[in-house]
Amino acid sequence: MHVTEDVEKFNSWSGTYEDSWFQYLYFDRVHKGVLRLVSVKSAPGDIVDVGCGTGRLLRKIRERWPSARLIGVDPAEGMVKKARQMMPDSSFMICPAESIPLPDTSVDLVFSTTSFHHWSDQLQGIREIRRILRPGGQFFLADMAPLPFFLRSVHRGHGQIRNKNEVRNMFEQAGLEVQTQQRLLLGHFLVTSGIRQ
Repeated sequence: MHVTEDVEKFNSWSGTYEDSWFQYLYFDRVHKGVLRLVSVKSAPGDIVDVGCGTGRLLRKIRERWPSARLIGVDPAEGMVKKARQMMPDSSFMICPAESIPLPDTSVDLVFSTTSFHHWSDQLQGIREIRRILRPGGQFFLADMAPLPFFLRSVHRGHGQIRNKNEVRNMFEQAGLEVQTQQRLLLGHFLVTSGIRQ
């Protein structure tokens, strides 16, 4: 799917996105699985969610770290509008992962869940996340994992889905040290975490 078509699809979906059965069946469970993997010595000050949609993950993050500054980025204006309505105390930006208007070394944690396969340049997006991370900052990426060959038609039209080794290589090329890679939801999602040294 072309990136512009993707953004238009999510703009039109934004009004009913929160009510989608995908939220309960997949996204909420992925969010909880990713947050369980986060171990930090002190409360993070600045947290970014790339591909934040309506801010659902950020609302869970706020429960865990209520004093953190929360920032959501998403290329779909409709999603960001909805997120701003639901979280007026947080910051949201309409932009792609490949070009985030934040200063170098300005955030402690970055998350991206179930949006990576939509990015037009995945390596550039990871490089951009590495740029905004402070030394010691962590990036948690969760996305669909490739299905066995006989099931791949299910993922057709879902963008570029990467395997474990491809994601690891992109993290390393971008300058992030991979800490862990784990599967979630019966192996259908892959979580990769990396740290900026």
